[in-house]
Amino acid sequence: MTDADKATILIVDDQPENLAVLSALLQPHYLVRAARSGEQALRAAASQPVPDLILLDVMMPGMDGHEVLNRLRASPDTAGIPVIFVTALAAEEDEQRGFDLGAVDYITKPIKPAVVLARARTHLELKQARDRLADQNATLEKLVAQRTEALRQAMTRLEDTHAQLKKTYFGTLRAIGELASLRGGAIAEHSRRVADLARQVAFKLGLNNAEIQDVFIAALLHDAGKIGFPDGLLGKPVSTMNRDELSLYRMHPAAGADIVAKVESLAGIADLIRHHHEHFDGSGFPAGLSGLDIPLGARIICAVSDYEDLRGGALTMQPMTSKQSCEYLIEEAGSRYDPMVIEALEPILSAEGKYEIEEIAISVKHLHEGMVLTRDVRHPHGFVLLSKGSAMTRRLIDQLVAVEQQSGAILKVHVHRETREPPPTAAPGR
Repeated sequence: MTDADKATILIVDDQPENLAVLSALLQPHYLVRAARSGEQALRAAASQPVPDLILLDVMMPGMDGHEVLNRLRASPDTAGIPVIFVTALAAEEDEQRGFDLGAVDYITKPIKPAVVLARARTHLELKQARDRLADQNATLEKLVAQRTEALRQAMTRLEDTHAQLKKTYFGTLRAIGELASLRGGAIAEHSRRVADLARQVAFKLGLNNAEIQDVFIAALLHDAGKIGFPDGLLGKPVSTMNRDELSLYRMHPAAGADIVAKVESLAGIADLIRHHHEHFDGSGFPAGLSGLDIPLGARIICAVSDYEDLRGGALTMQPMTSKQSCEYLIEEAGSRYDPMVIEALEPILSAEGKYEIEEIAISVKHLHEGMVLTRDVRHPHGFVLLSKGSAMTRRLIDQLVAVEQQSGAILKVHVHRETREPPPTAAPGR
């Protein structure tokens, strides 16, 4: 073993003879440095070659071994050097004080060569193991830092790719929308209004974010199939179409779905477009689906699109007012439209000031004779109990009360706003 491979031991003792004995014992195996005072020991410990182990006498004039150890531990450069006290003190409290300060072991005087060599070898091996572990930890931390940076860069690239894909995705949506708008600006404007309302209804119905986005995009593209319409059919109200025109018109949901399905990222919403003209009672097209067999997003788009078409005159010869359009939706709830969708849509339109129904919602127990229904009253199972326009009589009110008691559900009753509770009857004798 060359000197460069040997561990360095610093011996600190104020007695020259003790230094000589320890040096003679250790030099065959280690590089040995010596110091005769605490001050010299601190300077030696902080200079090259830095000792791997210090044998420190406790009883020294001036700065004793305890103070030397205390200062060694206070400095980051020397805090990790293991220190073995070499002392004639044998009291248990002296040993405890040394261990409390950070000493790793004690050797008592007079020294025993075998004990000194064994203790030195043991603590040098422990220090080497700690040093290797520290090096490994440092290497590991460096690798972790490198991997973290690599992951950060990968995430940045992934985010850039995702942003590009998202840009491409919405670019595809815009492209399809632009194709529709080339056939008529009204299609694009109608689709934007329908998409905005459909998103609000979907949110109100408790759909999750992904489902809401699907409904929004499907609503934005629901008329894509009209791209193939002849010019004379584009602006023609449905109620005025002849049989051949109506047959062609009814092909547009499936045509639009087929267009959208060709874009892989949009394939999942194709059915919402395909079935947005299905009716809750099964009278719609193209498949004649009914009830909950119609995708919820398609049921939403059906109601919202019809609302906008009624206001724009696309379904009838004359445009309807917002109020008339909403009244039509309410009247057709349960037949053409899903009642749950209409219930969610109505307050959205009302909050936006698009219509005002001259009615009030009232509980059955507050009904009185003469009130006129503005909507059908439905049983909790869905069938109609009383039709819109019915005037309340005592017998009808009692029947509604009985239905509530039997079903355990609260019926929804709407009556004309101008209808008021009758004044309380005067007490007899007044």
